[in-house]
Amino acid sequence: MTGFEALARWHHPERGLLGPAEFLPAIADCGLSERLSEVMLFHAMVALNRWDRAGLAVPVVGVNFSADELRNPRLPDKLRWELDRFDLTPDRLVVEILETVAAQTDNDVIVRNVAALAGMGCGIDLDDFGTGHTSIANLRRFAVRRLKIDRSFVARVDEDRDQQRMVAAVLSLAERLGLDTLAEGVETAGERAMLAQLGCGHLQGFGIARPMPFDETVDWMRRHAAWLAATPRIQSGRTG
Repeated sequence: MTGFEALARWHHPERGLLGPAEFLPAIADCGLSERLSEVMLFHAMVALNRWDRAGLAVPVVGVNFSADELRNPRLPDKLRWELDRFDLTPDRLVVEILETVAAQTDNDVIVRNVAALAGMGCGIDLDDFGTGHTSIANLRRFAVRRLKIDRSFVARVDEDRDQQRMVAAVLSLAERLGLDTLAEGVETAGERAMLAQLGCGHLQGFGIARPMPFDETVDWMRRHAAWLAATPRIQSGRTG
């Protein structure tokens, strides 16, 4: 288990658990996107502290930042203050940027902010890679450290040869550029096995765990660790 991602969900009193597509547009219209980001960042920092106190190894938490948030010239100072406030090192935070933001932006403030965050030691993930036509120059410009392969390329990768070729091409590009990789939307054991075989660095999706509130994460991690310990390993040997 190499990390968590902070996700926005609304526990609606009548409609139950709602995904971000159902409420983020309204939040943006009300000018509250930055406030939502602040709340999510706060809870991510609290979670890291609580996992540390519980003796559970969670290397990083990823937090998404919109283009509006990345345009805030005070963003690096705000993140630095939050990390200091919770006594956390910057490498514990991964800043996730949509590929569409990296592909379309010519905003120097965004570029400077992302460079400052990378310089602090935060990880920079390019989210939904493969959907936004990012150039190699932008990968360098934004100091990207990891490509998150969009789920549209991951679905049925164990059955579809075209999908395999697409993912293999992305992994080859990442390897040549010295970037890490994460496949999004992994749902089946077959997809997990094929992505591992192709050499993907990290996996994320329902096939590993569904989104859960913080209070459920501790039990899940302990069950996951026990499952890993009980999984048979293929042993290699020599004959002579």
